[in-house]
Amino acid sequence: MFCPECGTLSYPDSSGNINCTNYKCNYKGGAKNEVTLPDGSTVDLAETTSSSKAETREYEVIDDADMMFGVLTTDSYICPKCDGREVFSELRQTRSSDEPETRFLTCKACKHGWREY
Repeated sequence: MFCPECGTLSYPDSSGNINCTNYKCNYKGGAKNEVTLPDGSTVDLAETTSSSKAETREYEVIDDADMMFGVLTTDSYICPKCDGREVFSELRQTRSSDEPETRFLTCKACKHGWREY
């Protein structure tokens, strides 16, 4: 609980009264269960409720296995499956920064994917 006067973190005693630990405030008394809003109105905290229930969400599964990533290159690489010469090439840093990038390759014709380290 917080002190209603100064806002310092305070702990209630066995009777439910707050003893403020701030030596300048030294508030002793009951906890005020109301909060003043910026517009000047007050809200009684005893009447408010909170919930941690998650709202329902809609999930969409995206299958990107057939998508081509990278830059289309011609005659730079040869597909090991169909001997195609049009290949999408993409560089990704999959290991630590002092290691070279991994080149991900995907054939345009048969969509076969492989990597070069």
